[in-house]
Amino acid sequence: MIEAKFRVLVTSSELIPNAADRLTDIGASIDTMIGKVTEARLIEALAQPTQAIVMRGNPPITRAVLAAAAPHLKVIAKPGAGVDSVDLKAATEHGIPVMTAGHGNAPAVAEITIGFMLALGRDIVRLDRRTRRGDWRRDDYNSSELSGRALGLIGFGRIGRRVAELARAFGMRVLVFTRTPAKVTPDLGEVAESFEALLRKSDYVSLHCPLDAVTRGLMSRDAIAAMRKGAFLINTGRGALIDEAALAEALASGHIAGAALDTLSEEPPRSDNPLLSAPNVILTPHIAGLSTGAVQRTGATTAENIIAVLTGGNIARANVANPEVLERLEGR
Repeated sequence: MIEAKFRVLVTSSELIPNAADRLTDIGASIDTMIGKVTEARLIEALAQPTQAIVMRGNPPITRAVLAAAAPHLKVIAKPGAGVDSVDLKAATEHGIPVMTAGHGNAPAVAEITIGFMLALGRDIVRLDRRTRRGDWRRDDYNSSELSGRALGLIGFGRIGRRVAELARAFGMRVLVFTRTPAKVTPDLGEVAESFEALLRKSDYVSLHCPLDAVTRGLMSRDAIAAMRKGAFLINTGRGALIDEAALAEALASGHIAGAALDTLSEEPPRSDNPLLSAPNVILTPHIAGLSTGAVQRTGATTAENIIAVLTGGNIARANVANPEVLERLEGR
């Protein structure tokens, strides 16, 4: 029996087959974790020398976890974009690149965002439920087209940019609030004068920013109140971007006409989450980036990210969430 060159720890019960195949080709063994992944369980799992972690979900890769993994751990890879559960500062201190595959699921997330907007604007979900109950009324139907409406995008990375492209094809005006305004080109949209201005002017507000100390609770009670009356809110980013209690109240009062949320602050949600009983809200179980094509693309990219680090290949800089670490790697 040939001894494995590398150990890869997956923080879920399975790894996408095309990623697993690529990793075993370089002599990696793959260990998975079943059940809830906690800090204590990760520390225990990393007692065995591990060269790579594949993040499925949002495991708590804390400073303590990284200390336990050192000096063997060389790379952390996410088959997606969100790495807010990783202590990036500690990872950088240990010389560990944290890599994403956000470009792989960008088309899927962007398309479901547009799908949410269509469903909300045309009241599709409520009408479907009502029709199934035998209620064929149409006299109270009031809907809006996307054409001519204003879409406010908060964040303009790979996903936000793709949403803008699709929205412009529908004839929408696109406003953008981003940390990198230079990336907003006139063919895709215009930079909002401020966060408040975007909220005030948008018929739809869609969240595509990372979760960090600045953006946590970004859609606060005050921010929701500042939105245009009758507007819609879409979140395919992170649940903690929104004050969920305030959103539920705004939906109940009618200030917000509807919301579509693919992610919540606690997943799965507790039964007392007010959004579960709020009117005109679409909830999906964090599946925006899980189309068949997206899963295959992100799996391949995740494997390529790991292989590049472990075998000394060319690291895709655009995929590194903590680019400061690259100087350390290049100096080795």
